[in-house]
Amino acid sequence: MLEVKVGELAHGGAAVTRVDGRVVFVYGALPGETVRAEVTQRRKDFWRAEVRAILDPSPLRVEPPCPFVGQGCGGCQLQHLAYLEQLEQKRLVLTEQLRRSRLSWPGERIEVLAMDDPWRYRIRGEFHVLHHAGSARLGFYRKRTYQTLPIDDCLIHAEPIVRALPAFERAAADPNASRVQALQLTWAPGSNDLLWSPYPPGTADPGFAARAAPLAPDLNLNDDSIGMQDDGRQFRVRPEVFVQVNARQRVVLYQRALDLLQLEGSERVVDAYAGIGMLSARLGARSREVICLEESPFAVRLGELNMRLNECGTVRYRRGKVEETLPAVPPPIDALVLDPPRAGCAEAAVRVIRESGAKRIVYISCEPSTLARDLARLCDRGRYTLRAVALVDMFPQTYHIESVVGLELNGSA
Repeated sequence: MLEVKVGELAHGGAAVTRVDGRVVFVYGALPGETVRAEVTQRRKDFWRAEVRAILDPSPLRVEPPCPFVGQGCGGCQLQHLAYLEQLEQKRLVLTEQLRRSRLSWPGERIEVLAMDDPWRYRIRGEFHVLHHAGSARLGFYRKRTYQTLPIDDCLIHAEPIVRALPAFERAAADPNASRVQALQLTWAPGSNDLLWSPYPPGTADPGFAARAAPLAPDLNLNDDSIGMQDDGRQFRVRPEVFVQVNARQRVVLYQRALDLLQLEGSERVVDAYAGIGMLSARLGARSREVICLEESPFAVRLGELNMRLNECGTVRYRRGKVEETLPAVPPPIDALVLDPPRAGCAEAAVRVIRESGAKRIVYISCEPSTLARDLARLCDRGRYTLRAVALVDMFPQTYHIESVVGLELNGSA
């Protein structure tokens, strides 16, 4: 057992301290606190530890409103930290990631866009199924384990999703559903439509939805697709395609991206990692032409359908990896939008982006470490200059950080 005073929060939600020169990540501690912690993992270059007692609490510590936090739920990492301080700690984490990549951007210049109400924001959730003695419960993994903790509420998920949990537990309890390991639930805001999907795919028996429906009579349960509204347009969404899980902050994120692009209506825009086209449609309404680059065949098919449904005639898709499709886009490219997965852009993609000559780039990221890595590559040898950095809090109560960054091409580089 260690008795230590901890420092700043690291990306991941643990507070950092040192013991005999070794870095120790202390989960459950807040900056400045003195705690008693138990070491749970010893590795050559660092240790992990769990708080067992708070000896000198931070004045910013709050009581988590969710009872499952105290039972070890791994879904939220920051409920014990006051919300405004969560934002400050995320800003510090993003600042440090940029610094490590030798990008000079003062933390005070990072714009922070918070939520007015940082609860009940998730419109998509993945719930693990715990089968036991002819019954089934839904829940989340306990932190840093693969053991499922059953839950009957989740304060960061939209209420219709929580309301549907008992219905899907009943459906999963049937012996015919014994192979279902997890369920993904997606709600379309402003509607009663709920999209559900089992994991592994195809493991739900034909009667699965029929068993769930009687316990969720006010919800329309769909296993194929649902319609979702964004900026006055309707988009088809399927389980296998990406959708921003925070619909309220999605509006804020996309508006900030558009502000950074400064489109006047005559531009040619490339939307890389375009997905099903929610941002693409907004770009199409403000530019002359949008070329969407997307690798997923499911997303391309839905994206093309969504563009037809919304009469976005100036938006076209090209299927393939960015590093393969972008070189075939003829110049000029006035603006380029990047919204890659958590792993960021492949190194080959960064090379072709640098060579594209795009005058302005907006990079949307859900992972600050890969964002900083890619920005450093784009700005190498003065090719691009960082012009703006904003943190859009898409994931309150958790350590996850969503950022949107503006870059500008240097003509002399």
